[in-house]
Amino acid sequence: MQFIKGEKIYLRPLLRTDLNDIYLGWVNDAEVTQFMIRPFPLTMEEIEGYYEHMTQTNDNVIFAICTISSDTHVGNITLNDINWISRVANTGIMIGDSMSWHKGIGTEATRLLVYYAFNWLNLRKIWAGVNENHEHSIKMYEKNGFRQEGILQKELYYRGHYLNKIILSIFRML
Repeated sequence: MQFIKGEKIYLRPLLRTDLNDIYLGWVNDAEVTQFMIRPFPLTMEEIEGYYEHMTQTNDNVIFAICTISSDTHVGNITLNDINWISRVANTGIMIGDSMSWHKGIGTEATRLLVYYAFNWLNLRKIWAGVNENHEHSIKMYEKNGFRQEGILQKELYYRGHYLNKIILSIFRML
């Protein structure tokens, strides 16, 4: 069930059947979530609640990121808090399968999401908030045309330190 297809991956709706032990392992893996600044483990019930929140309104979109070669779900990408009047949303991505890291999957998924947001949903701006230490994520957004818009100073508490949150955004060319 491919919704948007790229070269290496495709995006499809996240399904309830994706909420399995593998997914639970991703969201509770300290290495996978280290830049998400979420210090609490999640239960399957909490993941199901998040799924309901993301799929029951038109203000959020969540896609499963799947590899074309193996047809495997390796992560998720979202549009969050869509403001239909201002036509703005924020985005987030999680590549849960660590074997899929540093292979361009996040870059391609973000490119496909931006295309979808601008050309299907008629949004005009997408922004992301990134932990200043997450250099790979910052580079990934910049490869997709996002530019630094601002810095929220000492916004995030992470393992004994306060870190800056980098705000990156991309505008649709009108």
